[in-house]
Amino acid sequence: MDKSSYFCSMLKLRFILRKEFLVLFRDLPGLIILFLMPVLLIFVVTLAQENALKSQNSKTQILFVHESMTPFSEKLFESLDSSGFFHPIDKINQLPVTFAEAKTLIGKGDFKFGVIITSIPEVVLLIDPTLQANYKNPVINSLNFIIKSTQAKEVMHDILSNLPANTRPVIQSMVAEKMQKLPPIKETYALREKSAIQPNVIQNNVPGFILFAMFFIVIPMAGSLITEKNEGSFQRLRSLPVPIAIILSGKVLAYLAVCLIQFLLMLTIGIWVFPTCFGLPQLQIGHQYLAIALATMASSMAAVGFGIIVGTAASTHNQAALFGSVMVVLLGVISGTFLPIHLMPEFIQYVSYLSPIRWGIDNYLNLFIREGNIVSIMPKTILLILFFGFAMITSIAIFARQK
Repeated sequence: MDKSSYFCSMLKLRFILRKEFLVLFRDLPGLIILFLMPVLLIFVVTLAQENALKSQNSKTQILFVHESMTPFSEKLFESLDSSGFFHPIDKINQLPVTFAEAKTLIGKGDFKFGVIITSIPEVVLLIDPTLQANYKNPVINSLNFIIKSTQAKEVMHDILSNLPANTRPVIQSMVAEKMQKLPPIKETYALREKSAIQPNVIQNNVPGFILFAMFFIVIPMAGSLITEKNEGSFQRLRSLPVPIAIILSGKVLAYLAVCLIQFLLMLTIGIWVFPTCFGLPQLQIGHQYLAIALATMASSMAAVGFGIIVGTAASTHNQAALFGSVMVVLLGVISGTFLPIHLMPEFIQYVSYLSPIRWGIDNYLNLFIREGNIVSIMPKTILLILFFGFAMITSIAIFARQK
């Protein structure tokens, strides 16, 4: 290509870009929805998850009934109270809770669980019948563990009590010494040494909503393509000496800019808005800025490619809006935007490997949490770029056929 042809092509691209930005900025309601929808969703989902985590970390109220007032009953009450997970309640309005009263209150949903030490004696666990298994089972398992531990301590105490008086102190001393030598239990994350990044709701949610916001451009982008096809402006452009590659390049560059704005908007919310307004942890993005830029550009290209292929394949606004919005939400769900992938069925987890949204989320999680680098994100980055190339080639083929 000679110099004059190059400048001519750049001039054509400049005017195509100008046209795309004019179309974008004239549709203010569409722009507001484009940026407002992901913002509202990240607020709702993140605050709901944070509230759920706080609820899980708070103590669960347990109705406790002493029908049989025994040392075991008292020790079990103390064990539950000191566990840090449960708050046992054995009196209401200064009166001891009875079995019948506990059954009524739990049946009505005022309390979720109850522990009854009957006069037989036996331990009865009362459960609200409306509880879902994913909440009920962990609580019941914890209660069973505490009850069995307390029973084991009672058995050990009885055995020691029946030993001869001269050997009892020696055995007790040996038991206490062995207990003190048990290794402590420490909880930590599999992070790099001296890592300043700690996993939390913000670190996990922001990457998902960056990709969701980027792919949400499918609606205005597809709508723009369909409008041009239906109103004849695309045909008028094609009648001019403007190659289809330049027309599509103008759209790609314009919407790449929109994707970058979405990226910066989500980062702003994670770094400043959540900590300042809601007291949540600040998003930590690490120091691999070049890798972040590469991951963002690849994700933006994939989102633009998705928008173009939907716009070229659809023939009406309704088709594009319905298919595009449903697919973005569906891909977001199976890719971990709204719910962690490890909580999904195994089949869905395998299907999610085919989603470009998951490729982009995995790149950001690799950088924001695992402190990866360009090398570690390269496989998913290549997949995103290949998806963009496939979308562009397919779109050009569709345009050529429609001509």
